[in-house]
Amino acid sequence: MAQQIVVGGTGIDYQASVAVPWKAPDRRVLAFERLDGSATGDIWLTRSEDGGDTWDTPVSIVASFVNERHPALVQTGESAWSLFHLSNASGGFRIHRATSSDAANFSASAPVDLGWPTGGEINPHVIRRDDGTLVLAYQRLGGAAYIAISEDDGATWNTPPIQVTTGSAALPRIACREDDDTCLLVYQTGSQDLTLWVKTSADLHDWSAPARPLTSDGNNHDPLPLVLADGSFVVLWSRMASGGFQVFSTRSHDGVTWQPPMQHTERPGLHNVQPHAVPASLPGTVELYWGAAQLPNYGDVDIAREAMVLVADWLFRHDFETVE
Repeated sequence: MAQQIVVGGTGIDYQASVAVPWKAPDRRVLAFERLDGSATGDIWLTRSEDGGDTWDTPVSIVASFVNERHPALVQTGESAWSLFHLSNASGGFRIHRATSSDAANFSASAPVDLGWPTGGEINPHVIRRDDGTLVLAYQRLGGAAYIAISEDDGATWNTPPIQVTTGSAALPRIACREDDDTCLLVYQTGSQDLTLWVKTSADLHDWSAPARPLTSDGNNHDPLPLVLADGSFVVLWSRMASGGFQVFSTRSHDGVTWQPPMQHTERPGLHNVQPHAVPASLPGTVELYWGAAQLPNYGDVDIAREAMVLVADWLFRHDFETVE
């Protein structure tokens, strides 16, 4: 696999959140977290003007003496961006929001009101629906997963919170298919070998349908769902293989029946974690970003990129696309 280092150097840089600006297909904006020796984070940003071939020198956009991690970057207007992240600036962890008009200079971040009287909201994942609605998936520390909905670009959110899992659910992330309003939630459970689960719903306020296991064995982390141009769902995640976590994916049309997993990294003994992606130009492919350790045991983690990764084998693609 041809690996490009987007953000290199010593230290821990990972948890990428990448966006392609509207009407600017050659631009990329990538926010990520940078950890110090005590695993305290700040949010940094880098940009590309040539489709990801080269990148600006990263700049710090949210940095203080507190812990600021897990960025979720979303464009909300022609000249409007929101960056969500977790922070313990107010004591307990809260989800914060910073805004920008140019995806370069961001306001000071502040906590968003999600209806909780005490802190404990972590690990935000935000998507924008075609009607402009923002959907935020997050978890309560050590507890269940929730979603919130905003109709004003993230300034305010519906309350009370919408609970989407009955038990502890780490790293909940969501993708919604616009054609039929089907939304797919993915999350992980466990303390040793982790299991990935999926839930689907066509009503963001009703998540009563049972969860289904996406994985049945092994150690699986960091699931990320997205919707391809043909309407199929793809989930990317990190799975222990070859002595380190490697990036895998699987694909489904209905969120119930899934393609056999495909492996996308083969770096024996080195961890590849927190995949993030946007659809690439060819059908059935994504532009993949992830945290790639350059040394064993999470030593020197860089943001890596692969410009075009096939997430559907040839036969499976034709289940969804017309053969010419």
